[in-house]
Amino acid sequence: MGFMQSSPSIYKQMQLGGKIKEWDSKDMWTLFSPLLQKGYNWDPQDGTLKIIGGTTFTAQTPWVHQEHISCKQCNLDHSVTFNTWNIIHPRCLECWKVVVTPTTFTELLQLEELEKGMVRPSKCGIELRDYTPKFYGGYFYNNSLDEGKECYEVVKDVVREQISEKVADTVILKRACTEYEMIKGPSPFWHNTKEEERMLQLIDTFVSSPKSNTGQTYIVKNHVRLKWALWAHMNGDMTYQDFNGGKPLFPGYVKYHEGDLNDIKHDLALARAEAKGGINPLVSDEFLCFAEEFAKKHELQTTDLVYSLGGHESNPLGVFNLIREVPDEVKGEQDEYV
Repeated sequence: MGFMQSSPSIYKQMQLGGKIKEWDSKDMWTLFSPLLQKGYNWDPQDGTLKIIGGTTFTAQTPWVHQEHISCKQCNLDHSVTFNTWNIIHPRCLECWKVVVTPTTFTELLQLEELEKGMVRPSKCGIELRDYTPKFYGGYFYNNSLDEGKECYEVVKDVVREQISEKVADTVILKRACTEYEMIKGPSPFWHNTKEEERMLQLIDTFVSSPKSNTGQTYIVKNHVRLKWALWAHMNGDMTYQDFNGGKPLFPGYVKYHEGDLNDIKHDLALARAEAKGGINPLVSDEFLCFAEEFAKKHELQTTDLVYSLGGHESNPLGVFNLIREVPDEVKGEQDEYV
């Protein structure tokens, strides 16, 4: 019911009869309430549920699509019907996919080029689903088992020729979407109960879902490929560097675990002097070498030399304050020095 405030389990215990039971049986608002959370609204003109503004391909997708099957309604059949009620639409029972699994960014781009040339309904991209144990995937869509088997043989041969024998050996033919088999069990046993068939009729009657097979623009595909590169970097697949001028997308980090500790500290001091004071590293190196030799000669720590210059923990610049004016921003940072 539209005013539900308590747990749904409470309302399942309601004892209905008479006119109220009749009203309940026609309560389409509650029946389809999950779709209201998905952006659907009831259209007062024709009494159906619609997504205002329609649905189009956006750059949020991880996939680049090639061709499309006009008879497919994946948004309605999967995103709505299955994800909401775990019902497999009859259209899905005749969906057969040839699956290709590239292992690198380079192979993914090779697969995209392969798909362009084959002129078959397909897509490829990065696998963001945490229940899919691979980084990349490609899918060719077919409308029957016979068509799927023919496509499998063709795709396997082309992948062997244009990508690699290793990737070709992983090509498979499967039925419908991965999520269906995970939730509903092995695909040979899929069927709909009478109640599910009734629900499918209600969905077809009351739910209008724009088809999302209108194609992608170059702008969208271009943006999706950028996400592919980021995904490859994130997962340590550095083959993308071959398409990035031979360099990583992000700078690396300085490593301090190797080398003499004193040499590391010496280099840090040179870098700090250059960053904070604009002092040439050669000049800083000359000064530090002199200071280190001076401290060694007089059995001092180099950090003690600040006191020889009239400094202390709260004023490390010491005597230098007497001979030059210190900028306000430096004075404000003096407490950082020890």
